[in-house]
Amino acid sequence: MNTQIVNEPGSKFLYNSAATYMLSAIVQKVTGQKILDYLKPRLFEPLGIEGIDWEVDPQGINVGGWGLRLKTEDMAKFGQLFLQKGVWNGKQILPKAWVEEASTMKIMQDPSAPQDKKDASDWLQGYCYQMWRCRNNAFRGDGANGQFIIVMPEQDAVVIITAEAPDMQSEINLVWEYLLPALKTQKVPTNKAAYAKLKNTIQNLSLPIPQQQANSTIQANIQGKTFAITAGDVSFKNIKFDFQDGVCAVKLGTDTITHDLKFGLGKWIFDQTTKRGPYLVAGAKANRTGLPAFKIAGSYTWQDNNTLILTLRYIESPHTETIVCKFDGDKVSVDFQNIFNQNTKRALFKGIQTVSRPNAPKLIIRGDDMGYSHSGNDALIQSYRNGIETSIEVIVPSPWFPEAVKLLKENPNIDVGLHFAITSEWDNVKWRPLTDCPSLKNADGYFYPMLFHNKNYPKQAVMDQDWKVEDIEKELHAQIKMALKYIPRLSHVSGHMFSLGFAPEVKEMAKRVAKQYNLPMVDTDGTQDYKINYTGFDARGLNTQQKIQAFIEMFDKLEDSKTYVFVEHPGLDNHELRAISHIGYEDVAEGRQDVTTIFTSEEVRAAVVKKGIELVSYKDALQKLK
Repeated sequence: MNTQIVNEPGSKFLYNSAATYMLSAIVQKVTGQKILDYLKPRLFEPLGIEGIDWEVDPQGINVGGWGLRLKTEDMAKFGQLFLQKGVWNGKQILPKAWVEEASTMKIMQDPSAPQDKKDASDWLQGYCYQMWRCRNNAFRGDGANGQFIIVMPEQDAVVIITAEAPDMQSEINLVWEYLLPALKTQKVPTNKAAYAKLKNTIQNLSLPIPQQQANSTIQANIQGKTFAITAGDVSFKNIKFDFQDGVCAVKLGTDTITHDLKFGLGKWIFDQTTKRGPYLVAGAKANRTGLPAFKIAGSYTWQDNNTLILTLRYIESPHTETIVCKFDGDKVSVDFQNIFNQNTKRALFKGIQTVSRPNAPKLIIRGDDMGYSHSGNDALIQSYRNGIETSIEVIVPSPWFPEAVKLLKENPNIDVGLHFAITSEWDNVKWRPLTDCPSLKNADGYFYPMLFHNKNYPKQAVMDQDWKVEDIEKELHAQIKMALKYIPRLSHVSGHMFSLGFAPEVKEMAKRVAKQYNLPMVDTDGTQDYKINYTGFDARGLNTQQKIQAFIEMFDKLEDSKTYVFVEHPGLDNHELRAISHIGYEDVAEGRQDVTTIFTSEEVRAAVVKKGIELVSYKDALQKLK
């Protein structure tokens, strides 16, 4: 609704599925019914169309411009309805005038195109109401990758095509080249033999089964093995393979669900899955909401000794996904291929076999200070999505808190804690308290830069002032309430620069407030109260690679059955962070970039798996204590 209209409406063609969505929303607003429900008694039921569904948005509105699933025969019925000028079984389902109005040209896509280009294209014949004009005086409904309802009035014919075609024009060209010449104006003689042959051919049409190309000697080695993903989006956690009686059962573990898939050797295994397949608008938020589990057919083959090919067909859509798994000892690379990414550079997922370590140490990887800068926000999300970070601490009064809220909403599975702040340490960027707390703010209304006395900032530390625990409590309540308002899943509270643990009366107050909100204060006495131990390594004087090695060596110090937390501050080495510093801490950009590099390092992710470390969030660790 906020998109600027560049051209006078009706003056220039623009393919716009969002406008079709708005039409669906308007119908629902006016009638009180989703477009699917509105059309059932008026269109679908009279045509005998059953068992259909239509994707909805988070507001429960059918998306309109895409996402309708129905059978090929149902598409044919719709085309036949238009061919018959809206009449079905002798009844006028759609007004004749409307059918003619909806299927005639309303605007040309490219009026200035040369004639030879127009003559060769079915996308330059004019656009109707949600339909395209075709060559040969036909018109069509048109879906992504080759879903066509082609109505040919002069031939009294309807052609239905469902396909996954990278070149849709070439697909339609086949209709004009082969089918059109075969359609005669006069009645052809009956040919029972030819009809029987055609019927038999149609009944036996099927997608080819992938044929075994090689026998693999490593199949037994990966039988029952789980590979943890160490490179790629962290939402893909692991993959497991089980082979038995010509069936390869695969488990794809994600951060929210495990998808079970079955593939047959020399055959299709028909099943259903929660795994979403290839989709033109897969990047849209809440895409395919409201749809049931997807029906699939799976088959596998070995391309060579080390390469497993898993073919997954989503039989309620035109799409196929090919999962190519290449094994190298205890490692695997996983490549998800489909029509939308086949000509792009794809990021491979890499994995390594998991090891069994009973009572493995649990490790929280905590990223602090979300909200102090855009670069910090970006790095924290990168460290979660592509790395090992398990909990993020957000500073509510910070300048980039609104962006932090948006990013955390887009990444709903990351654990979040309030990083309670009563200091604003940077020289070039500041934040103020949410409340009137005189003992915590300077003459300009900002938090003091330091908590403890600092010679570089004389009399500018909280401890240099006559601070009041009442002011700290009031501000703590305000920051918790603000955090819960925008981040309801908040699981705990931590302290920025030791804000919750610098004095006994502050600790006591924090624990009392924690009970009011049922939010653990993890930085007051975390080891004593929650059995969470701090861990770390000495990074002084180390370059980036040396820091990575020191971080990995730190894992060897973690004891079985214990829970640890490693605290750091991801960032990016760019112009923004180079402008953020305080006296005594000038290499913010470089140092915090190193943290991001460590957290997202493939080497580090692999070491976590090899050493049997269990990554957990504060939420995970705290729930196990209940």
